Amino acid sequence: MKTYYIMGAKGHSCLTILNETDAGFMTRIYKDEDGWEETIDDFLSRDLFEMCVRTGYLVEAEEKKAEASA
Repeated sequence: MKTYYIMGAKGHSCLTILNETDAGFMTRIYKDEDGWEETIDDFLSRDLFEMCVRTGYLVEAEEKKAEASA
């Protein structure tokens, strides 16, 4: 399972890929905004996921960690 930070969201938000299909990904989105927590399981199409990664809206957690330590 890979985890991605959701950039531009208030507070702390991340998306975890639970399962991959040909059409896209089953995901779990975790949001923590000022102490209000929410977890959402939803499907994300492959095209939308790739666009989010390409534009920097989703950043893989390991990449973000490596940037911070550089």
